Amino acid sequence: MDILHELEDYINTFNKDNDIDFAIDSIRIEFKKRYKLESLKNLGVWKKVNKNDKTIMAKLKKRLTPKQVTSAYKMQGENIYYFNSSTPPRYDDATLVIYGLKQYHKPPPPKELVTKIVSILKNVSSLDICLDVDYVPNFDLIAQCYNLDKCILKGGIVTDTRYSNKPDITMIDKITIYNKADKNGLEGILWRIEATIEVPNIKMLVLPLDDFKEFTDTAKGILCKMYIKTIEQKKTQSTKLEKFSQKIKDLTVQKLK
Repeated sequence: MDILHELEDYINTFNKDNDIDFAIDSIRIEFKKRYKLESLKNLGVWKKVNKNDKTIMAKLKKRLTPKQVTSAYKMQGENIYYFNSSTPPRYDDATLVIYGLKQYHKPPPPKELVTKIVSILKNVSSLDICLDVDYVPNFDLIAQCYNLDKCILKGGIVTDTRYSNKPDITMIDKITIYNKADKNGLEGILWRIEATIEVPNIKMLVLPLDDFKEFTDTAKGILCKMYIKTIEQKKTQSTKLEKFSQKIKDLTVQKLK
């Protein structure tokens, strides 16, 4: 089974049917080193990452806590890493991450190399699926439909980035919205909406792309189903209250007579 091809085909079919352009930006794969590490080492040169490298550790914190990490290695010349974990059985568990598959300012990791890695590990644990848009997302509307927090740096500096850490969507851990043009020094307006999606079973592939599309539609200014349902419920409740209030008034009038 060509896992990468199957993933891309799944997403491309959805894109075609829904007139949208979702793409994979990152792939994470949990694996056992005793079975797979030797094959990975044959693909290239791996250099140990300095533990004080805050940039790499910031990426790592998305999946593991610092105490779980014993060491990290980077494939030379590529935006590909694997992180060793201290979780039992000690030192055997690792997580491989392929970053930057959807980029504009530099080439992504070679497709052939990515295919080989995924074929060796025979699994995908989670994906970052993104949509790049040429407009500023409608944060006000998103906040009415989903949990949305601002990214505040040390010192209280508020950034343009927004997080929905609990979007209440099955299989989606979080959704991040950030200014892609600003981050990568690109011209024009370009924002990225990116969902971190769990893949419970790659052999029975199902991705919540419909739900993610509803989120991206909301960012475009289209009312989400959840918000519409809430409005309808409020209208129904308001109508019931009006009828009840009128009934009380009628009874009061009858008693006065």
